[in-house]
Amino acid sequence: MSGGQRLPLRASVHNHTTFCDGADTPAAMAATAAALGLKTLGFSGHGYVPEEGFGIPPERMGAYCDEVRRLQSAYAGQLSILCGIELDTQTPPEQLVQAGELDYRIGSSHAAQDPAGRFWTVDDTPQLFEQAIREGFSGDALALVRAYYRQFVPWVRALRPEIVGHLDLMTKFNEGGRFFDEEDARYRALALEALDALLEDDLMLEVNTGAVSRGWRRLPYPAPFLLRRIREAGGRVTVTADAHSAAALTFGFDKALDLLRESGFHSVWELAADGWIERGL
Repeated sequence: MSGGQRLPLRASVHNHTTFCDGADTPAAMAATAAALGLKTLGFSGHGYVPEEGFGIPPERMGAYCDEVRRLQSAYAGQLSILCGIELDTQTPPEQLVQAGELDYRIGSSHAAQDPAGRFWTVDDTPQLFEQAIREGFSGDALALVRAYYRQFVPWVRALRPEIVGHLDLMTKFNEGGRFFDEEDARYRALALEALDALLEDDLMLEVNTGAVSRGWRRLPYPAPFLLRRIREAGGRVTVTADAHSAAALTFGFDKALDLLRESGFHSVWELAADGWIERGL
């Protein structure tokens, strides 16, 4: 712990490149990270989702890791580069094994499974999210939320990743209560129940600015009421950009830190090559 350290943050570890759905190559991301003065850059390509043909297939993991390791050597002494992965509840077992050999893992879910066993993405487009509610969950958005957490929470607790990804991702397109009321006590009970289970295991939760950078939300995940619960429980958070381009590597970090202060946090955690570092706010 080094709680006396101050801002700015020097690590960005939730990032996507042209190996999955990112706009820029790992080399371009590394060059920008170095120019920004970051100390740690983490690559977290999406794990494969067979149903959608999305993410990095297991057979492409070798090429992905080779490129990240090449950049580690190229930036040695200037920028610490980590090779990670963002696993999904639908990631195949083979890739879960591969992930165990990487520097870190983000555990996330991007879909909810309906009663018929169909998976519906929750963060692709507003139209697909609306379709998921209508066709997959009979028009009941809270049923989608319930299904999302019932699938995600046991999986991520068993996985025990270094970072838990965007806890309330299903709110991405819900700015202004477009699809459901985030003030509804029933919704909040579902989200808090999921969060409390993760806090029992002392899992690191990310404050993710990705939906803000892409213009979908005003505030990062998780919502302020969830941040307050994390703080009350003594939980740990790290700030991430969920960047899909080099330009977004540190998007919204200062505002995320302001939000953490407003929520009563006194420190934030950053991932480095030798583990987690606690930094004072």
